[in-house]
Amino acid sequence: MRKLLEQELDQVKKAIAVKDLTSAEILIEVYDHYVSHLESKTTENFDKELFELEQKFTYGYCHEVQEKLVKLSKKEIFNLQWSIFKTYFSWPKILLTAVFVPILILLWGNIDPRTQTLSIIVLTIVCILFTLGLYINSYRKVNLIKKIVRSSKIIESSYLGAIMLQGMMMQSFFHILIFGTNLWIPDITKSDFFGAISLSIFFIYFSLTLTLIQAWKIKSKTALI
Repeated sequence: MRKLLEQELDQVKKAIAVKDLTSAEILIEVYDHYVSHLESKTTENFDKELFELEQKFTYGYCHEVQEKLVKLSKKEIFNLQWSIFKTYFSWPKILLTAVFVPILILLWGNIDPRTQTLSIIVLTIVCILFTLGLYINSYRKVNLIKKIVRSSKIIESSYLGAIMLQGMMMQSFFHILIFGTNLWIPDITKSDFFGAISLSIFFIYFSLTLTLIQAWKIKSKTALI
């Protein structure tokens, strides 16, 4: 096993850069494959081996793999969150759920609608701040890869979109529910069923935020998020 010469690394970077890949995971995987493969070959065979790699990892092939990963990443994040959520209804975490839910219901029934609404707003802000922090952290990781490969494209983690989407969905849904509903039901916060609705929203938002953080902890070990 040898180390590639600077000139050889430049050729590899140029070959990968022209593929216009935008998925950080695919980009680093292709780069690592090129480098590890070429390092196992002699200097004399470099051009031949690089040409064969280019025949296999064509522009079309790389973009096809990238498209599949983007679609898969969204399903993977949501499936991971669902799996995490279900653990809170199985042993031993169900004990924690059995304590938390009644306490939440009891506390929610003893606070006024304004405080209930503020609680949802605060939770929404927490989720948005988390996704923002995650975006900055992911950007730092991806930026290092971008500098290595010297790509001119906007590169980001394939998993970042699925996570950022949830923060935007929570904010949008809350606005539609609270402010949009007021167009049809004036003074909705004074209605008899607002407490149950707001509690349901809080529980859903809390579950989404909690499982999202846990999913990030798991995926950050292998993905650039």
